Amino acid sequence: MEFGIFDSFDLGQTTPGEVLDDRLRFATEAERLGIEHYHVTEHHGTPLSVCPSPNLFLAALSQRTSRMRIGALVNVLPSYDPFRLAEEIAVLDQLTGGRIDFGVGSGVSPYELAIFGIDMAQAKPIYAEALEAVTTALRTGRMRHEGQLLRSYDAELSVLPVQRPYPPLWYASSNSATAQWAGRNAINFVGRWNGGTIADTLRTYWDAWEAHRLAEDRLGGHVTAPRAGISGSVVIASSEERARDIFGRANDMFCERITHLWHRNGDHRFDRAFATEPALASGAACVGTADSVRDQVVHQVETSGANYFEMSAFFGDMTFDEALHSLRAFTDQVAPAVRTAAAKSGAR
Repeated sequence: MEFGIFDSFDLGQTTPGEVLDDRLRFATEAERLGIEHYHVTEHHGTPLSVCPSPNLFLAALSQRTSRMRIGALVNVLPSYDPFRLAEEIAVLDQLTGGRIDFGVGSGVSPYELAIFGIDMAQAKPIYAEALEAVTTALRTGRMRHEGQLLRSYDAELSVLPVQRPYPPLWYASSNSATAQWAGRNAINFVGRWNGGTIADTLRTYWDAWEAHRLAEDRLGGHVTAPRAGISGSVVIASSEERARDIFGRANDMFCERITHLWHRNGDHRFDRAFATEPALASGAACVGTADSVRDQVVHQVETSGANYFEMSAFFGDMTFDEALHSLRAFTDQVAPAVRTAAAKSGAR
């Protein structure tokens, strides 16, 4: 059982510089407390992220950490030149001494993709072509690609990653179709609890992983023990009421940030996806005292068979001290019980 942090760099009540400095301090403390992964997201043209190029933050974080694995979850492949992305991933892996997690995805916001001239209908085909081009280049040292939606390439990489043939791939989703693809390819997978539906999704993942574990054509064939788990918000305080107050205040601002571009385009389809009350009702947010959060996360891990839990613990207008309290309480009082429960339930 492993644990991770997920961060979107959303702008609260401070400046962008203060957000980034707080996140660097927070990530450094997360490593000291034993967190195994620190993942950041990619968003453009929105106060949801004051660090739209996550690899800039990861380069800085590489110099402040020595053990924790770090990476973007995800790199939005259609927004990159694939040759440049391959080079950046290789350099980050060199900077960390082989600690990069390589998250990949096609993007979820049509309005962000439009900034780069990408039609949402073309995002997944472009993503698939870019993924093949980048992984092949990292594996072979040369991007020799006949473009369909991308342009063609024939150029040698100046640097290769430490991890061979390339850093482990990560994918974020909550549906069974992508879980099947990720499991078949031994790609690390993270989805939301969503009232317990993730349990069926993770079973699909592990069934596909087991059925294809000896296949030679898997993208993640070099990953012998993939992570398949749950992501969710975590707020821990001295009382249930205090925790709910912090979560409600911070999450309401986070929701303003995440829907910013959607609302500017008159689009409200996304409004309930991360809204405060639905998140609490569905279990996507684990909020309360250390004891109640422990019981909730233990239940989710036992029910789903997850071997990974990734928490958003610093978001909205949450202060550094509020986030740090949740992090320390989680690692001290929640994580040990979850590890024990996962071992007893036979999590992989």
